[in-house]
Amino acid sequence: MKFRNIRDLLDWTRAFHEAHALCYEKMSEGHERERVGLLLNYLADHDRVLSEALEHYEKDFTRDLQFWRPPDLDLPQDYDSLCDTLEEVDCNRVLVMAMRFHDLLIDLYQTLADRSTSNDARELFQSIADIENKEKLRIARDAVRLEDI
Repeated sequence: MKFRNIRDLLDWTRAFHEAHALCYEKMSEGHERERVGLLLNYLADHDRVLSEALEHYEKDFTRDLQFWRPPDLDLPQDYDSLCDTLEEVDCNRVLVMAMRFHDLLIDLYQTLADRSTSNDARELFQSIADIENKEKLRIARDAVRLEDI
């Protein structure tokens, strides 16, 4: 996928989180396993919060968003295909897939931070990678708590 600037990349990431939120929400509706439904609702809320956080990053880095030119990246273009792997749902499978989605974004932003020649862009990408990593750890922690219920 080609991005023209940082704004395109952040927009893609926001859409990525929003697509997951919708997917998790849809899967949670009327789910027969209560814990799985709770986990899916939690993940939907979680992805919406991350999507909103990225919107704030866009506002804070407005002047820098137009000048950076990203490399070609191999990212899914069809958000619907991201949820295809979650057809058979149990807590462990949902959690593993949520971790993979976060890992994809962490790797993406860490790679961009490492390759960036602009200090502002490097700082932005590292900050987003750090947030994604913290959120991944929080999901894992909260999922363990859910199992204790």
